[in-house]
Amino acid sequence: MKKLAVIIPYYRAEELLKKCLEALNNQSYADIEIYVHDNNIKNIYFTAAINEGLKKFSSYKDIDYILLLNQDAFLQKETISHLVSTMEEDKNCGISCPLQISEVDSSVYWGGSLEAFPLGNHITEPISAYKKDFYTYWANGACMLLRNEMVKEIGFLDKNMKFICSDADYSFTARSRGWRIKVSHKAYVYHTGRASSSSEKNQAIEKIKCEDALYFASKWLSGDLYKNLAYEGENLSIETTRFMIQKLMTK
Repeated sequence: MKKLAVIIPYYRAEELLKKCLEALNNQSYADIEIYVHDNNIKNIYFTAAINEGLKKFSSYKDIDYILLLNQDAFLQKETISHLVSTMEEDKNCGISCPLQISEVDSSVYWGGSLEAFPLGNHITEPISAYKKDFYTYWANGACMLLRNEMVKEIGFLDKNMKFICSDADYSFTARSRGWRIKVSHKAYVYHTGRASSSSEKNQAIEKIKCEDALYFASKWLSGDLYKNLAYEGENLSIETTRFMIQKLMTK
């Protein structure tokens, strides 16, 4: 059995974290090391907390997989085993994900991803519709298993997105390097999605979410990031780009 690490960003909700850890300790997959980043001491938000864990584990030679997990996500007993099996069966799979099930009515909260921008659109078919593992466009950061070989190759999450979009961004980065993202249809996690912040804090979080989405758009949708970073960036437009491509094709 290959060794596996788990990274959990923790903020305020002690009972949720306790329930999350209990589910981890009840896993049929035995060889697990858990890292909880306590954002109560200094709240560095989701992405930076995950990156702290990735820095810790990615250099370990005996760690094959790293699970990113929200404090309000509770694994079923065989979840990790199924996620690892999906990875083992497909060497091109860099990220595997479970179906996320609502605790309220057991409906599928996330069963694959559709549009990433601005806040994410999920597949939510009835659980009976999921008959086999399948590739998806991007992984949901509430629960995603990373192949450490991939992490060593592509690096950590983009710190420019503090709270949201860094999971989709990381997924696109992985796919652009030839890795695939797969939904493990037998793996389930109950995800509450409950917030633990005050209304004042929520306003601050909403501002961060907007900033994250705008950065994601500049990186993947608009080309603005390339314009800001490249020597020829200020001179680029859709018209000049098309002209250069046409010129290249006629050579």
